[in-house]
Amino acid sequence: MERLSLEKLLSDANLFEAWSKVKANKGGAGIDGETIEKFSYNLVSNLHQLKDEVLAQKYTPRPLLVVRIPKKAGGMRTLAIPAVRDRVLQTAVALALYPVFEAEFEDCSFAYRKNRSVDKAIERIVHFRNQGYNWVVDADIEAFFDSVDRKILLKELTRLIKDPGILHLIDLWLKNEAVEQNIRYCFFKGIPQGSPLSPLLANLYLDTLDEELLDKNLKLVRFADDFIILAKNRDSAQEALEITEDVLEALKLELHKGKTRLVSFAQGFRFLGVQFIRSLAFKLSKKSKEKTQAIQDTTCPKGVMEQAFKEVGILPNHSKKPEETFDQLSLHPDELQETIPSGHNPRLRTLYLFRHDYILCKESERFVIKQKGKVIQEIPAIKIDQIMVFGNGQITTQAMHFCLRERIPIFLLSGHGRFYGVIDSFDTEPILLHRDQFRRASDPDFCLSIAKAFVKGKIANCKTVLLRYARKRFAPELKAGAMKLKSSLARISNAKSLDELRGIEGNAAKAYFSAIANTIGQEWNFKTRQRQPPPDPVNSLLSYGYTLLFYNVYSLLRARGLNPHVGFLHPMRRGHPALVSDVMEEFRAIVVDVVVLNLVLNNRINLQEFSCSGFKGCLLSKEARKKFIRAFENKLNSSLKHPISGLNLDYRRCIEYQARHLARTIRGLEPKYNPLILK
Repeated sequence: MERLSLEKLLSDANLFEAWSKVKANKGGAGIDGETIEKFSYNLVSNLHQLKDEVLAQKYTPRPLLVVRIPKKAGGMRTLAIPAVRDRVLQTAVALALYPVFEAEFEDCSFAYRKNRSVDKAIERIVHFRNQGYNWVVDADIEAFFDSVDRKILLKELTRLIKDPGILHLIDLWLKNEAVEQNIRYCFFKGIPQGSPLSPLLANLYLDTLDEELLDKNLKLVRFADDFIILAKNRDSAQEALEITEDVLEALKLELHKGKTRLVSFAQGFRFLGVQFIRSLAFKLSKKSKEKTQAIQDTTCPKGVMEQAFKEVGILPNHSKKPEETFDQLSLHPDELQETIPSGHNPRLRTLYLFRHDYILCKESERFVIKQKGKVIQEIPAIKIDQIMVFGNGQITTQAMHFCLRERIPIFLLSGHGRFYGVIDSFDTEPILLHRDQFRRASDPDFCLSIAKAFVKGKIANCKTVLLRYARKRFAPELKAGAMKLKSSLARISNAKSLDELRGIEGNAAKAYFSAIANTIGQEWNFKTRQRQPPPDPVNSLLSYGYTLLFYNVYSLLRARGLNPHVGFLHPMRRGHPALVSDVMEEFRAIVVDVVVLNLVLNNRINLQEFSCSGFKGCLLSKEARKKFIRAFENKLNSSLKHPISGLNLDYRRCIEYQARHLARTIRGLEPKYNPLILK
């Protein structure tokens, strides 16, 4: 498999793009006095000379020019500025590494990343506050950029970068000399602030912090080395602080004791230049900061709080409903449009639009649902990750443009859940991963190997479901079906072709659904799995559930940079996201099938909630669809111990973990793909 190489990094296209970014930043000269304007006089020659020096292993970076600038909060910030030529080369490396590193980074990190900003970080904080996370660990890392342990950093770099030439360049820059007032010295730890590569390295170093805290189900918002953790009470916040200290200790970092504290929204705090007090968040002018500082550490009554806001010229707007009403409205059982939050990161919050006379519009940073010109509901855009439109619900062009720009997919289905298609953005960021994916898909041995893993995961989880229900009720047919699946599992490793493997999978599916059919009461008329049209209520529920699972897998694969259409088990064909079908296999039984069995066997859904005809098949009523969606979302939000990582994850995060694992396998960073198999 082709990996990121020094030669590709030094391509003319990448070097010219790097030069354009350095020029646009309008920085000053480095230690050699060469300005951007001077470098541009013989631009082509200078870029080719830089390339030749690196390839001939003669490149040596100029010493860093050290300047110190005052911080707003007091003290001095040290900047180590590279020469223009070195900035160009470092930017070229950063451009090449960005997609590789971005695939590793978590959703809670907002600094130095495309389509992310301070405003989006603030929106995330407000979102968590509205969910009841009213306590905050306001954390500050002591001298982060100066304290980064280079051995730990290089270990992470070596894990992601296989080309020794690229690693050598980064090592040169980390060990580079610095000059301050004609005095030369070296930094033995840390990463230089002022380098175009430093932001990327900083995010990589702190990605371990992100992962550890998210794995503990903590609500983290990080912007570079500034971060807060949100909790529902003070005890939880204190526990989060202790966990953070342990993680940072392993990274050889420390919290700034004087700047780290536990604080509530009632007391107020400032983060990224925004003041949070109770339900308000606002940016402060210099004149207002001094006055609001006096009230941020007290829990004064609401009337006194509002009077303080009036004194500094900030008047709360009571003309709009508070955002808390969104969650109440969206989850009300009488509403026909709703969002059902997923519970843990990666958050995949879905807006289900059922009514044909509803129009989804976009105003400012909010989605607005209208009916005959009347506003039914307003939803902050930050709360939505994907949209499901059933039947003839309408979306305005402005709303579609916003979704495309913000990478929010819109799934179009019939009123009864048949999938028609998706409106999605054209994204070229993960093009290198797509290239590797296409190459792998053309390798028969790789396809067969990874397809065996998908089929193994599916059959093993089907067997687990049968055995679990066999233990709950006297059902010898379930145990007999599980034994047939055990036999199918034993044949997988000997399969010589994809067709033979698909045959094994097909026979196992027949045995599995036959066992289920013998368990479900005859009144449900379920005999075997039949798709289009589903002839009975159970098949209708299964089809509906697989459709919902489909779009969740689609979104999570896309979020990890994978091309949903390039699969390994299912053949590629026009209009078919084959990889989605591949990854779904190991989750069908343990997510959808168990929901269906729970609803049917426990009488939580009845036959009167379906309408069946020979031509259209069996269709769910409106109430049955809503009932199933809630059960489906509850299942995805439930936690389990991931059998591979050992982490406690919900099912959505398990799918995301498998997508990440698959991407790393495709890129050659992991030797083989291991399916998620429950015991």
